[in-house]
Amino acid sequence: MAKTILAAIRDSVSDRSVLNMAIDLARDEEAKLVICHVINRSEDLGVFNPTAEAALVFKAESMLEEAIEIAKKNGIEATKAIRVGKPSERVSELAKQLNASNIILGNRKLKGIRQWLFSEFSTGFNLENATLVPVEK
Repeated sequence: MAKTILAAIRDSVSDRSVLNMAIDLARDEEAKLVICHVINRSEDLGVFNPTAEAALVFKAESMLEEAIEIAKKNGIEATKAIRVGKPSERVSELAKQLNASNIILGNRKLKGIRQWLFSEFSTGFNLENATLVPVEK
């Protein structure tokens, strides 16, 4: 059974180190690569704007296509996945669905209130096979 590497990225420019690690690991492990993006929207908001959400999905599609092209240039075929919701929950669900052997995530080294507000991944995962990759700025 082929292994699957799941890379969760926020954008293909600032998360290039995450994408590069995932590509290298997929090559080394001869694994499938799935690149995902989660549109961070809490189900608790109670507000739904279809036009705004469609724009976010379009932006995510474009970003993931760029990431897939980068993988392809490095000899790795990748697929994409877009989810909406709390990033830690959606990535965890997708990893379980794919039976991912590894999950590659960005770590922005936020501190204090900024970490609490913006860093889903630093506190939201209890997965042994998650790898946090420092995000280059």
